[in-house]
Amino acid sequence: MGLVGTLPREIGNLSFLVSLNASHNSFHGLIPPSIFNMSFLEVLALKNNSLSSSLPLDMCIHNLHRLKWLRISFNELYGEIPSSLGQCSQLEFLSLYNNNFSGFVPTEIGNLTKLQELYLGENKLTGPIPSTIGNLSNLQDLHLSSNKFSGPIPSTIGNLSNLSSLWLSSNKLNGELPFSICNLI
Repeated sequence: MGLVGTLPREIGNLSFLVSLNASHNSFHGLIPPSIFNMSFLEVLALKNNSLSSSLPLDMCIHNLHRLKWLRISFNELYGEIPSSLGQCSQLEFLSLYNNNFSGFVPTEIGNLTKLQELYLGENKLTGPIPSTIGNLSNLQDLHLSSNKFSGPIPSTIGNLSNLSSLWLSSNKLNGELPFSICNLI
């Protein structure tokens, strides 16, 4: 729509909003914390803006229990991925792709058992890929490329029997491919 400016903090007053899509605009600045208090929200899409903030550490603890779709890719978000994200148990789609997130992927990500698509590529994530990713039995697309992940590929990736797309390129992974990956063929 060509919208320019900041997202107003009052946007959280739309407490019965089910879907918020402000993608492909020119919003900049912070994501108002009030957005993460919208308890009826099922879709939050802020893709392709210039938003620059971190995500609240408690983003899924008090609300967002109905959230199924979170797409805030192609922004300038930074900081760590909050472990509380693992409490957004209804998530089916999660894209934090192409931001500046750093640190480890929280092990709590393995709690998102309804997740079908996970896009964390093009960030600055480090450490090992958490083995709890193997808990995501509905996962079809897993994109972790262009980060700074190190260590071996977890053998639990072989548990992802619905996986059709796996992107691990441009990381610092080492070791052999786990034999369990053969389960995906």
